[in-house]
Amino acid sequence: MSNQTVPLGQYIFRRIKELGIEHILGVPGDFNLTLLDEIYNVPGLKWIGCCNELNGAYAADGYTRIKGSPAVLITTYAVGELSAMNGVAGAYAEHAGMIHIVGMPARSMQRNRVMLHHTIEPNMDHAIYIKMADPIRKDHAYLMEDCTMADEIDRVIVACVRSRLPVYIYVPTDVVSVQLDANRLETPLDTTVRNADSKTEDEIVSKVLSLIAEASNPTILADVLAIRHGGLELTKKLAEITHLPSFSTPLSKGVIDETAPYYYGLYNGKASFPGVAEAVEKSDLVINLGPLLSDSNTGGFTRDIKDENLVRLGHDLVQLKGQRFDGYHFLPILKRVVEELEAHPQKYKLPRPQHAGRVEAPVLNDSKSGELKQSYVWQRLGRFLKENDIVLAESGTAQFGMPDATFPRNTRYITQIFWSSIGYTVGSCLGALIAAKEMKHPGRVVLIVGEGSLQMTVQEIGTYLRYGFNPIIFVINNNGYAIERAIHGPEQGYNDVSMLWDHQKMLEFFGAREDTGIKAESRATKTVEELEAALNDEAFGSGDRIQLCEIFMDKFDYPWRLSKQLEIARARMKEAASKNNITAG
Repeated sequence: MSNQTVPLGQYIFRRIKELGIEHILGVPGDFNLTLLDEIYNVPGLKWIGCCNELNGAYAADGYTRIKGSPAVLITTYAVGELSAMNGVAGAYAEHAGMIHIVGMPARSMQRNRVMLHHTIEPNMDHAIYIKMADPIRKDHAYLMEDCTMADEIDRVIVACVRSRLPVYIYVPTDVVSVQLDANRLETPLDTTVRNADSKTEDEIVSKVLSLIAEASNPTILADVLAIRHGGLELTKKLAEITHLPSFSTPLSKGVIDETAPYYYGLYNGKASFPGVAEAVEKSDLVINLGPLLSDSNTGGFTRDIKDENLVRLGHDLVQLKGQRFDGYHFLPILKRVVEELEAHPQKYKLPRPQHAGRVEAPVLNDSKSGELKQSYVWQRLGRFLKENDIVLAESGTAQFGMPDATFPRNTRYITQIFWSSIGYTVGSCLGALIAAKEMKHPGRVVLIVGEGSLQMTVQEIGTYLRYGFNPIIFVINNNGYAIERAIHGPEQGYNDVSMLWDHQKMLEFFGAREDTGIKAESRATKTVEELEAALNDEAFGSGDRIQLCEIFMDKFDYPWRLSKQLEIARARMKEAASKNNITAG
């Protein structure tokens, strides 16, 4: 074997290319510039420059959700990495792991604690910012020793792919040219998820299959971590093979084909459409895939599934009724279960007949004219969607409204109802657009964002245009932070935003003009008739150019799911306060 070497910068990017990644996201800074040079030395990799690091982290999150493999974000020391941290934390919370590479000062500068720009005081430990990111990452590599660099790079990349959580690689400027063993690159990284004890896994698989065979009314509840941890296609296949009544959650909407006869709706505890919660909670076996049990993903913690009826298949826990298997990952288990069911359907009485009628979503508002209402808009936007679309719903009224819609087949849905960082979807949309391009995805990318959220991250729309992307953008203009008004202070000024923006000129400002040759169209809708005219316009829905549709609604009009969850939360707070008063008395 030859003793060929490769610069560390190229080694990192060749490992990244090995994962199927074609674009690197980030913002240049003086401590990462020589590292960025190496991107251009790896065929098949391209650079996507973001307007700021926070948006870059949001974009990496969105890319990961659509591509299924981690995005790569590169920032500079201190000012860049700290600006990205909110977006990285959201990716950690919702398991949309990324590889965050940080360019750092040279090792000699760090060891001598030189008072460089981006440090904050004399004699500062240059690694202090590394410590700040500890709670929002799975692992990290701090590349200070030549002899361990290759091992460290490989280790954290594998940790990212297996855990679906963010990792960090800290690269001092002087190590970019350190020569590493190129022969290592001939052996692909092993990113396969395995359970440590095969005998226990055999036991789990056998018990799951027995429970399915014995259950008289089994159901599937597919949650978001099934998607994040690589189980999207297996989940779809499980539902298709079995025809068990299948449900999604607010975060996993679209995971099950919503046009299929076995799709029974979106389960969100007491904040579900009529009949949905009853269908889930009366089942004698709920196969819960990838649960994420946050407040907004469980109807304010009103999910009511008894342990004796529950099979929970998570990424770090499997629960079979009352029996727990900590540290076991659902992915190899689900793969084996699906293979067995597919091979022997008669043994498990599959596909199961539909004993009860499919739970149909009620029509909330069938107005033909007049002002636009939350009860009308979300279901109508659902009917605008097409098969294979990617849909992003912003934190706020959009993420509480879109669950009312029925999605076409193979709709991919991005929302951030757990971390809920306002402005997230504008950056995330960039990542989704990049992933869709790499995958040659046939559908459109549709962004739904409130005007208040848009003001947080709007500059990344300029990046869409810069790189030739054509999303369809709906701006929900309801005069401020509607979700905050619903929570508290409906008339307070702190829930207002600037209403001086002209969204109809926004695309032109960012570069969609005659002199650039970039085509775009913007329109405003204030009535049902105007929105219908836009949504029925074939040119608007074609996706051949960037389009913007501004939808005006009353600032005190809220989606019913938001009002319901707030009602649940307030009742719980009132009950807790009453108990505290009794205890104090």
